[in-house]
Order: sequence, then C-alpha cells, then structure tokens
Amino acid sequence: MRDLLSEYREIRYPRNVGLISLSHGVNEFYSIVLPPVIPLLVADFNITYAQAGLLLTVFFVMYSVFQLPAGLVADRAGKKRVLVLGLAGMAGSLVVASAASSYEALLAAQVLAGISGSTYHPTGMSLVSDIESDATEGKAMGVFGFGGMLGVAGAPLGVGGVAALFGWRAALVVAALGGLVFVAVFQVFFRDPDGAADRPATVSDGGKTEPGGSGSADGLVARARESLAATLRFRITPTVVVLALLTLLISLQLRALHTFATGFLVDGLGRSTSLANGLFFVMLAASAVASIWIGSLADRLNRHLLGTAAAGTTTVVLGATYFLTVGDGGTGGLSATALLAAAFALLGFAVYGCSPVKNALISEHATAESSGGLFGVTQTTSAVGSAVGPAVFGYVATEAGVDVAFPLVAVVSVLIAVGFVLLARVG
Repeated sequence: MRDLLSEYREIRYPRNVGLISLSHGVNEFYSIVLPPVIPLLVADFNITYAQAGLLLTVFFVMYSVFQLPAGLVADRAGKKRVLVLGLAGMAGSLVVASAASSYEALLAAQVLAGISGSTYHPTGMSLVSDIESDATEGKAMGVFGFGGMLGVAGAPLGVGGVAALFGWRAALVVAALGGLVFVAVFQVFFRDPDGAADRPATVSDGGKTEPGGSGSADGLVARARESLAATLRFRITPTVVVLALLTLLISLQLRALHTFATGFLVDGLGRSTSLANGLFFVMLAASAVASIWIGSLADRLNRHLLGTAAAGTTTVVLGATYFLTVGDGGTGGLSATALLAAAFALLGFAVYGCSPVKNALISEHATAESSGGLFGVTQTTSAVGSAVGPAVFGYVATEAGVDVAFPLVAVVSVLIAVGFVLLARVG
C-alpha cells in the first residue's frame, strides 16, 4: 500500500486525479445498481426475468449510443461541466426509479440513466489525459481504473445491504443522495490549473486540402475526411482505428470473463457457489492492484510490449484453465483450491493490466481539443464489446458448455496481443 501511495504522489495533479477516479467509482456503482435488487423488482412489479433483463439492455444501449455525442459536446461545452451533469442525471434517474409505480416508469428511468452515464468516460478519461503529462498518464489511468473497481465492488454490497433492511426503493434513494453529495464535493474541490476543464475547446482547422478538384472523386473524399475531422477534432488514422478495435476487444473479454467466471467454477469444475464467488473476488482484487501497478509501469516501459505481455499472459492462463481437473470430485481440496486462487489472481492481474496501458496509448494521441471526441469513439466501441462478449460466449456456453466457453476467451486475448503489436507498427 505504501508503494501505491508513493506512485500516487508522483502524479502531476493527485487531488484532481483522485476526484476523477472517485467519480469513476460513482459512475460504475450506478451502472450496476439494479442487478442486486432485480429479484425484488420481479416480485413487486410481477414481471419476468426477461423483462428485468431488458432494463439493463436499455441502459447499455443508451450508454453506448450517446457516448460519442457526449464526447463531442464535452469538447465544446467543457468536460468538467458535462461530467458533473452526467453524474447528477444518473442520481436523478435513481430517484425516478425509486418512485416508479409501473414497469414502463422503470424503463424510462433506465433510459435517463443510460444517457446520463454515457457522458462519464469521454469526459473523465479525457480530463485525466488533459491534465497529466506523458510521464504520468499511465499512473493516473491506473488510479482511474482502481476507482472504477471500487464502485463495481461496492454496488452489490451497498445497495443489497440497504435493500435487505429498508427495501429497494430506500436503497435507490440512498444511492442517489450519496451521488449528489459527491457531485457537490467534486464541484467544490476540483481545480483545473489552466481552466481547460470548464472552457470549450477551440476548433482547429480540418488540415490541409487533399489533392484533386472540389468536383472530382478525390476532392469529394478529401472534403468528407476534412468534415469528419472538423467534427471529431481528430483524424481517423490507422492508429485510431486499431485503438478503437483494441478497446472493443478488451471490453468484450472483460465482460465475458465477468459473466462466466462463477459458472465455469461451479458447473465446469464442480466448486461450490460460495467458493466460486470467493475466487471471483480474488480475481477482482488482483485486478484493482494491476490497474495501479501496471499503470505506473506504463510510464516507464514500452507500452506496446507491456500490453502484449499482459495479453499474452492472459492467453496462457485462460488456455490452461481448460486442462484443470477436479480430482477430488468437486469437494475442493486445499491444494487444488490454492492453485485455482493463484490462477484467478494471475488472470485478474493480466486481464486488467491491458486497460491502463491501452488508455495511456489513447492519451498519447489525444489533445485538449480532441480528447473528448477521441475517448467518445473508443468508449463507444468499449460499450459495443461489453454487449457482444456475454452474448457470443453465452451462445458457446449453451452449445458446448461453460467449461469450454470460459477458456475459449483466450482467443480474444490473442487478438488483443496482436492489436498491441499492430499499434507498435502503425503508431
């Protein structure tokens, strides 16, 4: 812990990064606030689990569709302003949900939550990119990821605990009030040194005119490219394309592993549900450490090699899980459990090690004028990956078994490693 605090002190603006990272935790907390109370919603509204699942689908669809527009708005209206309004909107959606008297009202609340939540990553990540230097972006992105992990871990415990004592409506109100208090704290204590967080970015020119007359095919293509560049405030280069695809694959991998880790341990290896959840927690705990530690390494080592190493390690560990056997009939002997714990710790460390490296690489190509749009593009592909991962590997689990689907995520890890290698070549 002392080493982690030491790394944090090396960040250029630790207070600002800390506040942005805590806001990441609030956003992630709100993103998964409904799952802990879904059984209660099913009973109170007399809905099916399919309808309950649609509540989450609606959220992530809105979250995905509006990320790029949110990033573009943030570049023009000010990133801090948009971030604060987004968090307040998510808190407001919980108030709407807590007062819902019908399933349709819950759906409306999730639409509001998804649109509001879509503002966070394009603004939060671009703020970190804007205020930190190349020498500290990796550390800062690592702390940013750690803040998100705190939110993920806290939602089931916090919301589920309050709901068990006072009901799900009270739990949502408490969560909303907590978020609004944090918004006030963020507004008061966040201090951008040059005021760029609240200042709309200036529009740069679209670049030089490409060869070819305005009426020629080449001229029309050139004008279309310039128009797109002026809108996004950055050019769609091969590097940007690879970064976007890499972001999609990393999110696809994370969501697939989150979805099927417990099922693999229970149905694939015969472990108990309690032990499986314990091992899943081990993976998340290692992930939190990796987010900060590897983020720091990204400021010292070659980022492309570091990302390739993390993805390669993920491939090996995931592939090895296919060969795990339960010699004790699923009773979970001490040595077998220790091996699983070590494997899942290493897996969490490697899987989440890819994210701060990738985010630092994106920051290399982001300017104060374009970071909102650039992170809007990459986070849109991230949301797409989050939606696709569980669906694709859920189909594999249905057809071939979860014991095959979980290790098969290693295929995605291979593609991620290839993506980091490609970045080294085109960057």
